[in-house]
Amino acid sequence: MSDLRTTLAPGRVELDLDEAAFPRDAVYAAAYAFIDRCWVRLDRAGDGRYAVILREKSPGSIDGEAVAAELRSELFGQAFRVRLAEEGRALTDAVVHAAYGGPGAPAADDLLGAGAPFEDPLGIALQWEAQQAPPPGHDGGDPQTPGTAAPQGDEKA
Repeated sequence: MSDLRTTLAPGRVELDLDEAAFPRDAVYAAAYAFIDRCWVRLDRAGDGRYAVILREKSPGSIDGEAVAAELRSELFGQAFRVRLAEEGRALTDAVVHAAYGGPGAPAADDLLGAGAPFEDPLGIALQWEAQQAPPPGHDGGDPQTPGTAAPQGDEKA
Protein backbone atom coordinates (compact mmCIF):
# COMPACT_ATOMS: atom_id res chain seq x y z
CA MET A 1 0.00 0.00 0.00
CA SER A 2 1.95 3.05 1.19
CA ASP A 3 4.68 3.65 3.68
CA LEU A 4 3.33 5.99 6.39
CA ARG A 5 5.21 6.48 9.62
CA THR A 6 3.46 8.31 12.43
CA THR A 7 5.24 9.83 15.40
CA LEU A 8 3.17 11.08 18.34
CA ALA A 9 4.50 13.44 20.99
CA PRO A 10 2.68 15.65 23.48
CA GLY A 11 1.03 18.40 21.42
CA ARG A 12 2.63 17.19 18.20
CA VAL A 13 1.89 14.75 15.38
CA GLU A 14 4.43 13.96 12.69
CA LEU A 15 3.66 11.93 9.60
CA ASP A 16 6.50 10.74 7.38
CA LEU A 17 5.34 9.53 3.96
CA ASP A 18 6.68 8.37 0.65
CA GLU A 19 6.70 11.05 -2.06
CA ALA A 20 5.85 8.49 -4.76
CA ALA A 21 2.72 7.31 -2.93
CA PHE A 22 1.08 10.75 -2.57
CA PRO A 23 1.06 13.60 -5.10
CA ARG A 24 2.35 16.90 -3.76
CA ASP A 25 -1.06 18.58 -4.29
CA ALA A 26 -2.71 15.90 -2.16
CA VAL A 27 -0.21 16.48 0.66
CA TYR A 28 -0.78 20.25 0.51
CA ALA A 29 -4.57 19.87 0.49
CA ALA A 30 -4.56 17.39 3.38
CA ALA A 31 -2.32 19.63 5.48
CA TYR A 32 -4.46 22.67 4.65
CA ALA A 33 -7.46 20.98 6.27
CA PHE A 34 -5.73 21.34 9.66
CA ILE A 35 -4.64 24.98 9.63
CA ASP A 36 -7.63 26.07 11.70
CA ARG A 37 -6.55 24.07 14.76
CA CYS A 38 -2.86 23.23 14.31
CA TRP A 39 0.38 24.85 13.27
CA VAL A 40 1.29 23.04 10.05
CA ARG A 41 4.78 22.47 8.70
CA LEU A 42 5.62 20.63 5.49
CA ASP A 43 9.20 19.50 5.05
CA ARG A 44 11.43 16.97 3.32
CA ALA A 45 12.12 14.00 5.57
CA GLY A 46 14.91 12.64 3.44
CA ASP A 47 15.37 11.43 -0.09
CA GLY A 48 11.92 10.95 -1.65
CA ARG A 49 9.99 11.51 1.58
CA TYR A 50 7.69 14.24 2.93
CA ALA A 51 7.14 15.16 6.56
CA VAL A 52 3.86 16.69 7.71
CA ILE A 53 4.22 18.12 11.20
CA LEU A 54 1.17 19.32 13.12
CA ARG A 55 1.58 21.17 16.43
CA GLU A 56 -1.28 22.26 18.64
CA LYS A 57 -2.06 25.99 18.71
CA SER A 58 -3.03 25.96 22.37
CA PRO A 59 -2.01 23.41 25.04
CA GLY A 60 -4.30 20.39 25.20
CA SER A 61 -6.34 21.41 22.13
CA ILE A 62 -5.73 18.25 20.07
CA ASP A 63 -5.88 14.52 20.61
CA GLY A 64 -2.73 13.21 18.88
CA GLU A 65 -4.07 9.81 17.88
CA ALA A 66 -7.33 11.23 16.54
CA VAL A 67 -5.53 13.95 14.56
CA ALA A 68 -3.06 11.41 13.14
CA ALA A 69 -5.92 9.14 12.01
CA GLU A 70 -7.75 12.12 10.51
CA LEU A 71 -4.59 13.26 8.68
CA ARG A 72 -4.06 9.79 7.20
CA SER A 73 -7.69 9.67 6.08
CA GLU A 74 -7.44 13.15 4.58
CA LEU A 75 -4.25 12.18 2.71
CA PHE A 76 -5.90 9.18 1.11
CA GLY A 77 -9.01 11.19 0.22
CA GLN A 78 -7.02 14.00 -1.36
CA ALA A 79 -4.82 11.54 -3.27
CA PHE A 80 -7.96 9.93 -4.68
CA ARG A 81 -9.37 13.34 -5.71
CA VAL A 82 -6.13 14.25 -7.48
CA ARG A 83 -6.12 10.92 -9.31
CA LEU A 84 -9.74 11.38 -10.43
CA ALA A 85 -8.99 14.90 -11.66
CA GLU A 86 -6.01 13.69 -13.69
CA GLU A 87 -7.91 10.77 -15.22
CA GLY A 88 -10.90 12.92 -16.10
CA ARG A 89 -8.93 15.87 -17.50
CA ALA A 90 -9.26 14.76 -21.14
CA LEU A 91 -13.02 14.37 -20.79
CA THR A 92 -13.34 17.74 -19.05
CA ASP A 93 -11.27 19.44 -21.74
CA ALA A 94 -13.40 17.89 -24.49
CA VAL A 95 -16.65 19.05 -22.84
CA VAL A 96 -15.34 22.58 -22.28
CA HIS A 97 -14.02 22.75 -25.84
CA ALA A 98 -17.37 21.61 -27.24
CA ALA A 99 -19.33 24.03 -25.04
CA TYR A 100 -17.22 27.16 -25.45
CA GLY A 101 -15.40 26.50 -28.67
CA GLY A 102 -11.79 27.03 -29.37
CA PRO A 103 -9.39 26.78 -32.27
CA GLY A 104 -11.02 24.75 -35.00
CA ALA A 105 -14.55 25.08 -33.59
CA PRO A 106 -17.16 26.22 -36.13
CA ALA A 107 -18.25 29.84 -35.93
CA ALA A 108 -21.87 30.75 -35.19
CA ASP A 109 -22.40 31.93 -38.80
CA ASP A 110 -21.23 28.55 -40.07
CA LEU A 111 -23.77 26.82 -37.86
CA LEU A 112 -26.59 29.04 -39.13
CA GLY A 113 -25.82 28.39 -42.78
CA ALA A 114 -23.88 31.60 -43.58
CA GLY A 115 -26.75 34.04 -43.70
CA ALA A 116 -29.50 31.70 -44.89
CA PRO A 117 -32.85 32.38 -43.20
CA PHE A 118 -33.88 29.96 -40.52
CA GLU A 119 -37.22 29.03 -39.01
CA ASP A 120 -38.21 30.83 -35.79
CA PRO A 121 -41.92 30.16 -35.25
CA LEU A 122 -41.85 31.30 -31.60
CA GLY A 123 -40.01 34.55 -32.30
CA ILE A 124 -37.17 33.68 -29.95
CA ALA A 125 -34.51 35.28 -32.14
CA LEU A 126 -36.24 38.70 -32.17
CA GLN A 127 -34.71 41.55 -30.24
CA TRP A 128 -36.56 42.63 -27.11
CA GLU A 129 -37.52 46.01 -28.63
CA ALA A 130 -39.10 44.31 -31.64
CA GLN A 131 -41.10 41.99 -29.40
CA GLN A 132 -42.38 44.85 -27.21
CA ALA A 133 -43.23 47.31 -30.03
CA PRO A 134 -46.96 48.15 -30.32
CA PRO A 135 -48.75 46.61 -33.28
CA PRO A 136 -49.09 48.80 -36.40
CA GLY A 137 -52.01 51.25 -36.14
CA HIS A 138 -51.98 51.34 -32.35
CA ASP A 139 -50.97 54.65 -30.76
CA GLY A 140 -49.75 52.99 -27.57
CA GLY A 141 -52.37 54.46 -25.23
CA ASP A 142 -54.37 52.45 -22.75
CA PRO A 143 -58.12 53.21 -22.68
CA GLN A 144 -58.36 52.06 -19.06
CA THR A 145 -55.76 54.52 -17.79
CA PRO A 146 -56.82 58.20 -17.51
CA GLY A 147 -54.71 60.67 -19.43
CA THR A 148 -53.69 58.26 -22.18
CA ALA A 149 -54.92 58.34 -25.73
CA ALA A 150 -57.90 56.18 -26.57
CA PRO A 151 -57.81 53.81 -29.52
CA GLN A 152 -59.02 55.27 -32.80
CA GLY A 153 -62.79 55.06 -33.44
CA ASP A 154 -63.81 54.61 -29.78
CA GLU A 155 -64.07 58.33 -28.95
CA LYS A 156 -67.50 59.57 -27.91
CA ALA A 157 -68.60 63.12 -28.54
